Amino acid sequence: MMYPRPVSTCDARASDLAGEIVAALSASSLVFREDTNYSGELAKAAEKLFQQVTKLDPIEQGTYSSVDSCGGEARKFYNSSSYTDELIWAGTWLFFATGNTSYLSYATDAVRFQLAQSEEASIGRGIFNWNNKFSATAVTPINVLFEFQIKCKRSKTDLTYGLPHYIFHRYY
Repeated sequence: MMYPRPVSTCDARASDLAGEIVAALSASSLVFREDTNYSGELAKAAEKLFQQVTKLDPIEQGTYSSVDSCGGEARKFYNSSSYTDELIWAGTWLFFATGNTSYLSYATDAVRFQLAQSEEASIGRGIFNWNNKFSATAVTPINVLFEFQIKCKRSKTDLTYGLPHYIFHRYY
């Protein structure tokens, strides 16, 4: 099909896009796990980008839709209201890809999590979409703890055991 496919570039302020890219690279490393070289390259690229974006001063962070040169026409249809949820989403997927618990700690940090909750768009609250990863970041770590409990053969399987209370204490 022949139609224009404009490309735009984004600077450091597109923290939401960086988070999405980190999550995608991390998930892809899991998909290609049997090809250890390629999987490792994907995970390393995700880690490198994650380190770059999370080390930025908050003043330098932002959403792609707040940058005039970034996103082009897509900004009209896929506006981004925040970036913290995407960075938490990225940390969660990096944990799955690497097993490095520092990424899970990043994703479940109380201050960061509450900031993401406060930034969550009121429209579509609790619904996973391009602009809202918050609900998914609240639920995804359950898988980790559930697998851990099975391996430890806990007598009581509580899917929320070990997760901070603020993750599930929400009002809509």
